[in-house]
Amino acid sequence: MADGRLKFDTGLGEVVALPQKETDERWRLTTPQWPIMHATLKGITRDQMMARHKSNHIQVAYAPDRADARRALFAKAAAMQALGLEVFLCGEV
Repeated sequence: MADGRLKFDTGLGEVVALPQKETDERWRLTTPQWPIMHATLKGITRDQMMARHKSNHIQVAYAPDRADARRALFAKAAAMQALGLEVFLCGEV
Protein backbone atom coordinates (compact mmCIF):
# COMPACT_ATOMS: atom_id res chain seq x y z
CA MET A 1 0.00 0.00 0.00
CA ALA A 2 1.28 3.44 -0.90
CA ASP A 3 -0.39 6.78 -1.43
CA GLY A 4 -3.60 5.33 0.01
CA ARG A 5 -3.88 2.64 -2.70
CA LEU A 6 -3.18 -1.07 -2.75
CA LYS A 7 -0.43 -1.94 -5.22
CA PHE A 8 0.18 -5.14 -7.18
CA ASP A 9 3.68 -5.77 -8.58
CA THR A 10 3.82 -8.62 -11.07
CA GLY A 11 6.13 -10.07 -13.69
CA LEU A 12 7.37 -13.21 -15.37
CA GLY A 13 9.68 -15.12 -13.09
CA GLU A 14 11.73 -18.25 -12.84
CA VAL A 15 12.46 -20.50 -9.90
CA VAL A 16 16.18 -20.58 -9.12
CA ALA A 17 18.35 -22.65 -6.83
CA LEU A 18 20.47 -20.98 -4.16
CA PRO A 19 23.22 -22.52 -2.05
CA GLN A 20 21.82 -24.50 0.88
CA LYS A 21 23.49 -22.10 3.35
CA GLU A 22 21.55 -19.17 1.85
CA THR A 23 18.29 -21.13 1.93
CA ASP A 24 18.87 -22.08 5.58
CA GLU A 25 19.50 -18.43 6.47
CA ARG A 26 16.29 -17.34 4.76
CA TRP A 27 14.35 -20.05 6.64
CA ARG A 28 15.82 -18.71 9.87
CA LEU A 29 14.65 -15.17 9.06
CA THR A 30 11.06 -16.03 8.13
CA THR A 31 8.06 -17.94 9.40
CA PRO A 32 8.87 -21.64 8.89
CA GLN A 33 5.23 -22.56 8.23
CA TRP A 34 5.37 -20.83 4.84
CA PRO A 35 6.90 -22.62 1.87
CA ILE A 36 10.07 -21.11 0.46
CA MET A 37 10.86 -20.56 -3.19
CA HIS A 38 13.70 -18.55 -4.67
CA ALA A 39 12.68 -16.66 -7.78
CA THR A 40 14.01 -14.06 -10.16
CA LEU A 41 12.19 -11.73 -12.52
CA LYS A 42 13.83 -11.36 -15.91
CA GLY A 43 14.97 -7.83 -16.59
CA ILE A 44 14.96 -6.63 -12.99
CA THR A 45 17.64 -7.02 -10.36
CA ARG A 46 17.06 -8.22 -6.81
CA ASP A 47 17.93 -4.78 -5.48
CA GLN A 48 15.52 -3.05 -7.87
CA MET A 49 12.69 -5.36 -6.81
CA MET A 50 13.42 -5.12 -3.09
CA ALA A 51 13.59 -1.31 -3.28
CA ARG A 52 10.03 -1.28 -4.58
CA HIS A 53 8.31 -4.41 -3.32
CA LYS A 54 7.34 -4.13 0.35
CA SER A 55 6.80 -7.83 1.08
CA ASN A 56 8.90 -10.96 1.26
CA HIS A 57 5.96 -13.03 0.01
CA ILE A 58 4.90 -13.58 -3.57
CA GLN A 59 2.04 -15.32 -5.31
CA VAL A 60 2.85 -17.54 -8.24
CA ALA A 61 1.06 -19.17 -11.13
CA TYR A 62 2.92 -22.16 -12.51
CA ALA A 63 2.81 -22.68 -16.27
CA PRO A 64 4.32 -25.25 -18.63
CA ASP A 65 5.70 -22.63 -21.05
CA ARG A 66 6.26 -18.90 -21.54
CA ALA A 67 3.06 -18.36 -23.55
CA ASP A 68 0.90 -19.86 -20.80
CA ALA A 69 2.87 -17.94 -18.17
CA ARG A 70 2.15 -14.66 -20.00
CA ARG A 71 -1.56 -15.53 -20.16
CA ALA A 72 -1.61 -16.21 -16.43
CA LEU A 73 0.31 -12.98 -15.75
CA PHE A 74 -2.12 -10.83 -17.70
CA ALA A 75 -5.19 -12.61 -16.30
CA LYS A 76 -3.99 -11.99 -12.71
CA ALA A 77 -3.08 -8.39 -13.54
CA ALA A 78 -6.53 -7.76 -15.03
CA ALA A 79 -8.24 -9.36 -12.02
CA MET A 80 -6.23 -7.24 -9.57
CA GLN A 81 -6.96 -4.08 -11.55
CA ALA A 82 -10.69 -4.94 -11.59
CA LEU A 83 -10.50 -5.28 -7.79
CA GLY A 84 -9.14 -1.74 -7.58
CA LEU A 85 -5.43 -2.40 -7.11
CA GLU A 86 -2.86 -0.35 -8.99
CA VAL A 87 -0.97 -2.84 -11.17
CA PHE A 88 2.71 -2.58 -12.11
CA LEU A 89 4.41 -4.92 -14.55
CA CYS A 90 7.99 -5.49 -13.43
CA GLY A 91 10.84 -6.62 -15.65
CA GLU A 92 10.49 -8.15 -19.11
CA VAL A 93 6.99 -9.45 -19.78
